[in-house]
Amino acid sequence: MSTTAPQSLVSLAQEMDHTGQLLLQRWEPEQARRFGALVQCLQGLAEQSGAEPLQRANAELAAQLRGWGKRRRSPGEVMQLRQQLSLVTQLASLPRPAQANGCLQPARQNQQLFLLAADQPLPAGLEEQLACFGYALEVFDSLSTLQQALRQHVPGALIIHHDFAGGELPLPQLRPPCPLLFTSPRRDFAARLQAVRAGGQGFLGWPLSVRELLETLGRTPSADPRNPLRVLLVEDMSSLSGLYAAVLNQHGIHTEEVHRPSEALAAIERFRPDLILMDMHMPECSGQELARIIRQQQLMDGIPILFLTMEKAQGVQLDALSLGVDGYLTKPVSSEELVVTVSTRASRYRKLRSYIATDSLTGLLNHSHLFAQLEYEFARAQRERKPLSMVMLDLDHFKQVNDSYGHQAGDEVLLSLSRFLRERLRRSDLIGRYGGEEFAIAMPGVGSEQALRLMNELRESFARLEHVSPRGRFLQTFSAGLCDTQGVWDVVALVQRADSMLYRAKAAGRNQVVAWSVALDGEP
Repeated sequence: MSTTAPQSLVSLAQEMDHTGQLLLQRWEPEQARRFGALVQCLQGLAEQSGAEPLQRANAELAAQLRGWGKRRRSPGEVMQLRQQLSLVTQLASLPRPAQANGCLQPARQNQQLFLLAADQPLPAGLEEQLACFGYALEVFDSLSTLQQALRQHVPGALIIHHDFAGGELPLPQLRPPCPLLFTSPRRDFAARLQAVRAGGQGFLGWPLSVRELLETLGRTPSADPRNPLRVLLVEDMSSLSGLYAAVLNQHGIHTEEVHRPSEALAAIERFRPDLILMDMHMPECSGQELARIIRQQQLMDGIPILFLTMEKAQGVQLDALSLGVDGYLTKPVSSEELVVTVSTRASRYRKLRSYIATDSLTGLLNHSHLFAQLEYEFARAQRERKPLSMVMLDLDHFKQVNDSYGHQAGDEVLLSLSRFLRERLRRSDLIGRYGGEEFAIAMPGVGSEQALRLMNELRESFARLEHVSPRGRFLQTFSAGLCDTQGVWDVVALVQRADSMLYRAKAAGRNQVVAWSVALDGEP
């Protein structure tokens, strides 16, 4: 079946939805005959288009309708008919994408950057510093050579230098399928307005700052496809949730399905969604009741919730909004509405959460949010009887870097280490800036032996990275101490034990990793 429903199917589904809702509110023979005729018409169109799931669902709807006018209908039968109507109209409006199989294919992050900067000298060390973060910069001095390169390759981002001296930007034909950023010595409103009108998704100063560029790249929509948006679907009808999941997965949004409301809290803790998409009417409990339960959980309170519903009464929707629900998608929902609404709200939540939870310089978890997440991971490790390793890491002789090369160089080292850790560690690992030049890492499911091997590999790799500053080039090392949860009964003790091992690593000469052991615990 094609990814777009035929317009005749969509129109018929909308008419069926309207007539069916009236019929569910008040049973009238004439309305029932009209609804039956629409069901038959839809069956014929479904057969013509080869939509087998729609044919089966519509045939089941027709079977449920037989004999309804001759007896009293129970609440359970009404709910069953409502659900079947929802399934049929949604299948007609939102057919399953042909290539979607319920699995999200991982994408690789594109770290190739194009820069158009005609007759402009590059800032010293720009390409080398970007290379330390894994980015390759290709510089173009003319629009024609850039256009030729764009026809052959799509970069991770396109950066245009412009002085915004007046008139239209000579770039109307440049609409690349990647983030478009502008860099300029001007930072006023008029320049920013021109950049926005030209399709710019970011505005940078000139000369380019590596730190500002990396921060902007981290905020662009296609920043890291290895960490896609995550949406939890709470829908008791697996056929419908599978349909929504297939459409969202095809657009790069990772989904997890829950068919029983009682399983939702555990799924939220495990999956950590950026948005919850839930049915408003479910047999076990209503969507409103589940929303109240979710909003009572401190770590879940801010997650956006969207209701999927056939309910069109404004009063009912307003009541639900008072619970902290963020909006509605009224069934049947189109593919475009589903994807745009979900991705926009989920992206916004992720961005706002990052502002609150992360360190402003490095983008890593700040101290308070690191501890909050660590409490959760520690409790889960104890509950599931799985290992959890804690690492305390400190840059060696960092004061000398600031004194010898300047505080900006010191900040670049902190950024370099932050990016390095994010690239080399798993998404499930917690990485935070503990304070100053000290960092903390928690590795769920990893024992101390495995953590020791990994941290030594990271230490050796980072020590080979060359850092560039106006005052010269230099190398930097770090020391680390680690432990796991064996014999530790709370988070404070876990951090203290790892920190004591970091102290031993520094006392032993730095540039090494020390893991806790019973023998070391007995030493002074």
